[in-house]
Amino acid sequence: MFLTFILSLFLINITPTISDYSCVDEISSHPVRNEFMLQIVLKSYNYYEGKIDGDIGADSKTALKAFQSNNDLIVDGILGPNTCLHLLSKNNIVSNTSEKDDTGISINNVNKYSLEVEENQQILKSLGLYTGIIDGINGPSTKRAVKEFQSKSGLVSDGVVGKKTKKALEQGEAAYLPEESENLNTTEVVNEPNTTNTSSTSAALDLRNYNPKLTCTAGYVNNIDVWVPDPCFYPVFVYRFGNIAQVNSQNELDSYLQARWSLTKEKTYTSIGPVLTQNYTPGINSPVNGLPMPSNANNSIVIGIKNDNNVRARPQSGPESADAVVEVLVEGGMTRFINIFYQSDTTYHGPIRSARPTDPTVLRPLGGVLIASGATGGLIPEIIDIGVPVITDRRPEYFRISSRNAPHNLYADTYKLKQLAINKGYKKFDNPPALFPWGNPNYSTWKANKSVSLKFSSQTSTTWTWNGNTYMRTYYDAYRGPSLNVPHYWINSSGSSGQISSDLIINIFCEPYIHPLQLPSVKTVGEGRAVVMYKGQMLDAFWKRGSNLDPFHIVDKNGQNLFIPPGKPWISLVPNNYSPTFDN
Repeated sequence: MFLTFILSLFLINITPTISDYSCVDEISSHPVRNEFMLQIVLKSYNYYEGKIDGDIGADSKTALKAFQSNNDLIVDGILGPNTCLHLLSKNNIVSNTSEKDDTGISINNVNKYSLEVEENQQILKSLGLYTGIIDGINGPSTKRAVKEFQSKSGLVSDGVVGKKTKKALEQGEAAYLPEESENLNTTEVVNEPNTTNTSSTSAALDLRNYNPKLTCTAGYVNNIDVWVPDPCFYPVFVYRFGNIAQVNSQNELDSYLQARWSLTKEKTYTSIGPVLTQNYTPGINSPVNGLPMPSNANNSIVIGIKNDNNVRARPQSGPESADAVVEVLVEGGMTRFINIFYQSDTTYHGPIRSARPTDPTVLRPLGGVLIASGATGGLIPEIIDIGVPVITDRRPEYFRISSRNAPHNLYADTYKLKQLAINKGYKKFDNPPALFPWGNPNYSTWKANKSVSLKFSSQTSTTWTWNGNTYMRTYYDAYRGPSLNVPHYWINSSGSSGQISSDLIINIFCEPYIHPLQLPSVKTVGEGRAVVMYKGQMLDAFWKRGSNLDPFHIVDKNGQNLFIPPGKPWISLVPNNYSPTFDN
């Protein structure tokens, strides 16, 4: 409607000024009557990015040629009969959906998913510059974030991720100019929940003020408290946890935040209590897997490290060494792992990625510490509020490897991370309670089963197959291609590798939901179906959990406690809108 209005104004008030760039000579009623209208129309199809000034220079001619090229016209930069006619055929026009890198090669598509764009969004979000959904689509908010990053890094602020910008993004905050090194989202946070002034944790805010008379400039409000990615809009709109509200003063903003702060406090939970166990003895058996611990076990504290599962992160390092692995859904239909270490350790774990809402709900009953590369703005305070400390990558305990590009190259040493967590006072338990009811099952309620296929989304599924000795992991990944049952490998620091396997598969089917920060998640408090697989046999039962303080109770249909055999488990938190597939 707005474009139509503008077009009508030009039709009424402006007469043609040059013949070379007018379609009037060809079609008397054509809206492109002059240089201004040509720029407007080309801009509406995403070909022209410059000012609407009527100056048909090199940029305008390049945009016209690109339009002609994409729409199978003669590329001459002239508004001839065919070009004019095509400009009128709105339903048949091919819009410009690509960006060009420094060499002029198309690299991004604004209407379709791109792995490169998804990776850029992850980096920009970790830097506090991008507040939208990680969807791999190069839309306006992504471009604004790129421009802001370029400005902070001393690059041309054009919103195009070319070679120079890509290289700077791989450096992250290190690419910033000295005076522009502010970062809101990856700063390490102390383990103290904010319960008095929630406006101080406002990194998740997206404030936008529109005033067409003002030049759009990026900056901060109060330099620290509120990030303003694009203060070009007026009045002020507050975006928080998926809701938008208009506020007209700082007092209104503070009141809104106080009223809408949606974190659930631990004191409101109703706990079920500890699970019944047979074979678990505190200090002797691991609470994570129920197995006896060696005398030299480094069981000082529980840590859970986020492990990247992007196609470019494979093979990972860490799942093969962990006491347990928890697989969780993230944006893009993909998954990530929480590798839990208690009695075990590794000097080479990675790639490490950012935290998500489900992570602390798994670690809370163990008194665990979450290790991540950062988190979406506003999420770290929520994690801390649940009672889980967070350590991010601004630490010497982390390191980056040269064989992979950011963000898939962040690694760490679990020995050092455990000691760091203890030094910071994060240790909760000398002997953490059991996460599951470890014990000797009544196998009369189990049945033989060879494999299970689990679907996390339309893009991602995994299969565990019993080979007579252990369960082997294969996967389907839409981002990798159409192949099914691709073996999933791990690799260690020496280069040795193998297929990911597990003695014990625990599948927890949870209700999916969209977190207020627009992150796909699952609810781990409540009840639902649980499928346990061990030595080629399967238990189809139920899980129950009263709060994030509780372990996972595995029960039968009558609510009676059931035991899980000790073993290093792979725990899958699967959205319950997808049903598992079994091969008996």
